[in-house]
Amino acid sequence: MKHPISTFVIFAVLMTLVWLVGTGLARAQPFYGDPYDGARAAQWSYGARNVYSWGGPPPLAYAPVAPPVLEALPPPPPPPLGWVSGRLTACADPPACRAVVISVYADGANVRAVPGGPVVGSLANGVPVVPLRREGEWILVAPGCALGPTYTWSVTAGVPLSVCM
Repeated sequence: MKHPISTFVIFAVLMTLVWLVGTGLARAQPFYGDPYDGARAAQWSYGARNVYSWGGPPPLAYAPVAPPVLEALPPPPPPPLGWVSGRLTACADPPACRAVVISVYADGANVRAVPGGPVVGSLANGVPVVPLRREGEWILVAPGCALGPTYTWSVTAGVPLSVCM
């Protein structure tokens, strides 16, 4: 035997659904919307009402954050070039002698790997160098300018001669 209330309840639910779909209060696909809604609205100068429309810029909580400002560090000291005899240099600023200039009577001054050691390069007259350390008459120097080759060789040591670029 059928229960009369259950048949009535099922009928009422079905009629309510038909009424909601017929009046437009319930859509067949409410999550996806109409894919042509934006094109239809554009011809009447309306904005698109579907889920494909652009919602504007992201909220401020998701905006990119500027990197923190770091304090400027002092520049690192220049890398050492090698050891030069102090007799072959002249102070560029005599009281402090923070910079020296190669000053020889020959084509250039030999740069050595260690004080009194093997020659690794040669610097032409007038090349500025920065003194880093002194050991006796030898000075550990760093280049004071960008060095470039002269495509000539030191006559005394057979190593390339370098000048400021």
